[in-house]
Amino acid sequence: MIKNPAGKQENDRIMLHQNVLKRRKLLIGAGTLAPALFMMPSLIIAQTQFSDGARKINFSGRQRMLIQRTGKFVCLAYQNPNPGPFLAAAAQTLALHQKTEAGLTNGDHELGLEPETNTSVLNALTRANRVFEPYGQTIREAIERRGVELDHLQKIAELNGNALGEMDAAVNIIERVYKSAELSEKMAMLINISGRQRMFTQRLILLLCLSRGGVIANDIRQDLFRTMNRFSLSLNILIRVTPGALQDEKSAPIIQRLNSAQNAWATLKELISTTTWSAGDQYIADIQNADKQSEDLLKRMNEIVLLYEEAAS
Repeated sequence: MIKNPAGKQENDRIMLHQNVLKRRKLLIGAGTLAPALFMMPSLIIAQTQFSDGARKINFSGRQRMLIQRTGKFVCLAYQNPNPGPFLAAAAQTLALHQKTEAGLTNGDHELGLEPETNTSVLNALTRANRVFEPYGQTIREAIERRGVELDHLQKIAELNGNALGEMDAAVNIIERVYKSAELSEKMAMLINISGRQRMFTQRLILLLCLSRGGVIANDIRQDLFRTMNRFSLSLNILIRVTPGALQDEKSAPIIQRLNSAQNAWATLKELISTTTWSAGDQYIADIQNADKQSEDLLKRMNEIVLLYEEAAS
């Protein structure tokens, strides 16, 4: 029988395309919450031929975002007269965090992650998971009770910084371990920084929500403005470094999207800075508007991370 290499290649291409489409059905936490809210951006999983190191930086970096995202949904549930959809979104986001947590350590075929073998990385992930646990338990308790108390918000305010910081340290270790001839120092840095921008989009709304939730904390407003400054600085770094790190044909679409993200960020930053954030129904409408814009920015940054990951292959 005469073999048909071209036919086999076409079949392989079709199977890969179908696999990618299947993975794109995973979401960053939930579906449509309510007509007045937003549609969650689809989580586009990188194709299997991409660098495993780049993918691990991407997915470990995404954990930072999911930590802030779960807290954000619980806080929005506290502020909203109909908390159910927000708690459902928190539950789905928490499940995605747990799936990725296991995949980073043990591997996950659906996520395209190989089992981790580096001792330094495994130890860092173990520390991050241990520090996350009391924060995750607070989220689970609010979900299971189907209602959010002020005590939940207080614990979120107290615990989320440590959980985020330990996960950020783990991402930085993963970046250092997987830098190689295959994944240059600049590319590893760009994937990490762009992935961190996703976290900032969620942290901004969480801090805004906590600042109006009756939480006792002296530095929430200062932390909010620090987060805004860090997003601006990091975005400028990405725009400045990308042209020198990639060839023109790979850098051009990323630069185009970074400029688009910069415009979207300018709009969101102005909204946060100029809104009075009064109490009552107007506050709920204002924060939902800000959250809708942050979701658009999250989607833009997620696309940029995946372009960096593809460029690293």
